[in-house]
Amino acid sequence: MVADAAGMILAALALQLTPIAAERRWAAFEFDAHCEARVRAWRTREDPAEQPRLTFSFREDGGIELHANLRRIGRDGSTAMLHIDGRPFALSTVGRNAWSGGGEASMIAALRVASRLNVVATDRAGRRFVDYYPLDGIQTAIDAAAACAAKKAGN
Repeated sequence: MVADAAGMILAALALQLTPIAAERRWAAFEFDAHCEARVRAWRTREDPAEQPRLTFSFREDGGIELHANLRRIGRDGSTAMLHIDGRPFALSTVGRNAWSGGGEASMIAALRVASRLNVVATDRAGRRFVDYYPLDGIQTAIDAAAACAAKKAGN
């Protein structure tokens, strides 16, 4: 909704980030060396460090990386799973962070037609947890971040 996009924009401005595009709960941002499409999980946390977030980073060289900020610290050596309509993508975890190791183009293609998105991980105590993410607005944010990176590359 408009309120969600406005909230994301206000939060970005508070962090002195300027969104280049925003729709519903997704927004795109430009940085010196890359551009990002970001979203917060449905569940919000008071502590920003614990706020689950997904970020697709688009680099000038055409590379893409997915980063997930988990709401709990992951178990050492564990793997988190990004699920797009049930299709799993493995993420490497270190502490509260999880990163893709490939397959980002497949993730993005699946997200364009998806109806569900979540990240499943295991915390230090061995408890499984799931962070759920909205999909409304994802195409606008991803397209804007990809176009931003292409522009930086001179394309």
